[in-house]
Amino acid sequence: MSVHHSSATANAHLVQTGDALHRVLYRIAERATAGLSFFEFLQATHQLLGELVYARNFYVCLYNPDNQTLDFPYYVDEKDGDTMQCNGVPLRRGLTEYVLRTERPQLIDTARFGELQASGEITEATGDLSFSAWLGVPMQLRGVTGGALVVQCYEAGNSFTDSDADVLSFVANQFGSAIERHQALDALRQSEARYRSVFENLGVGVVVIQNERMVFVNPAMSRIVGRSQAFLLSQPFLACVHPDDVPLARERQALRLSGAGVAPIDGIRVLTDAAEVRHLEVSGAVIDWEHAPATLLFAVDATQRIQAESSQREALYRQKELNDLKARFVAMASHEFRTPLSSISSSADLLLHYADRLAPEERVEALQKIHGAVGRMTRMLENLLQVEQAEAGPLQFNPSPHSVAALCRSVVDEVHSAIRQRSTDHAVQLQLNLPAEELKHLLDEGLWRQMLGNLVSNALKYSHQGGVVEVTVSSEPYQLCLVVSDQGIGIDEQDMPKLFEPFHRGRNVGQISGTGLGLTIVRQAVAAHQGQIDVNSSKAQGTCFTVRVAAPRVEQ
Repeated sequence: MSVHHSSATANAHLVQTGDALHRVLYRIAERATAGLSFFEFLQATHQLLGELVYARNFYVCLYNPDNQTLDFPYYVDEKDGDTMQCNGVPLRRGLTEYVLRTERPQLIDTARFGELQASGEITEATGDLSFSAWLGVPMQLRGVTGGALVVQCYEAGNSFTDSDADVLSFVANQFGSAIERHQALDALRQSEARYRSVFENLGVGVVVIQNERMVFVNPAMSRIVGRSQAFLLSQPFLACVHPDDVPLARERQALRLSGAGVAPIDGIRVLTDAAEVRHLEVSGAVIDWEHAPATLLFAVDATQRIQAESSQREALYRQKELNDLKARFVAMASHEFRTPLSSISSSADLLLHYADRLAPEERVEALQKIHGAVGRMTRMLENLLQVEQAEAGPLQFNPSPHSVAALCRSVVDEVHSAIRQRSTDHAVQLQLNLPAEELKHLLDEGLWRQMLGNLVSNALKYSHQGGVVEVTVSSEPYQLCLVVSDQGIGIDEQDMPKLFEPFHRGRNVGQISGTGLGLTIVRQAVAAHQGQIDVNSSKAQGTCFTVRVAAPRVEQ
């Protein structure tokens, strides 16, 4: 049974099922133009839907606004059977009507069903109501809510999720277009004598192309492409096609006329009279028009749906990025805070229970460990705050004249000293190539210290024993060029795209400690100086960071 139990995984599940969703939608579109009866088409769709969500019990509802009734052309249920499959059902305050009334997907379990009954939202539900979970989504027909798709299950403990609602909504979007398309083709098959009248009043755009000109255009097509019927009938059939899609449209037209296979649903863009881009889904067939071959095309305006799906995909991607960021933060915090907290705890216990037995220098050492651990945690929190501030808006940038050589030497000495204190056996040779002492540039001292400090710290930390770290700063009239290179572990090629993201750490860092914030802060500091940063690295051979920032030289 393909029922998902954790709503926390809904977004991730929808991304993972993207390929299956695409395949199912494509096959639904195929069934809509396969010459099936309407019931056969719905039956085939039911089978396809089961590949995406639990759909053992499934029905389709169509709303008739003119007489305020509902049609149930397809209704399969293990409890009700097909007894509910009927037409002309008066509107009530039932479950399906609640979806149509709210125009939103509705996830309803036993508890919520009771609440909706108590509130008066649902008072006339019909059929077997012993379900454990019920999911209904609205379906768009001709631009308005014209029906609903519903799945339900009776097994205790099972439930539908937001992910299932998203999947069923995607299907409903395509399903509505497929129903319109199927209804149009069905109407054509039922009464060839009335086809002109049908096309004239159909909500789907219809056009007949013959000898590369449009010889018939219905009003819906005129509305969809935003051009008058007179204009369309007087122009070549490619007149309103987006220039980038003209070669594709011409190729598809030639393939149809030759009898070659063409995808059941084509996507094409058109330009309205106001130069607005609209996305059309087009299906067609070769027909005989006034004793000559022609192409009959059906077009549905899919602009709003495509934009909505694009926005939804973008939101899902942003949610996935946020989930990844949270996971990396939790991993970093649990690892990086544990060590200093452990040091504080052990040193405090030592002082608490054995202070009178410790020599003075041992007590000082314990206090120094506590002080160092607190300092480490404080720096981590300061880094977190800076990253958060930079994400919220530009960092404060306060440039002033500084001797570049003196500032760089101060930063490098401070970092090198801290590295040696943490690991006395980590011997790395450090080479400095700095400009003349008297050369001054306008730069933000705090940001420069963070930028250079993090690059040098990383280079030393990830270098092999006996390796060489080289720091070169070049002074130019209007900028500074900083190059920090090492012969260390390098950066895995797969880590490059996320190198500057918060909390991201390379897969080859092993047990080397770090928060994954250093390069994020470097990137923000470089951006504040209106600069750019480039990385060149080979795994196990070393890394070279090149930074160029706008920092005018101060004339003496």
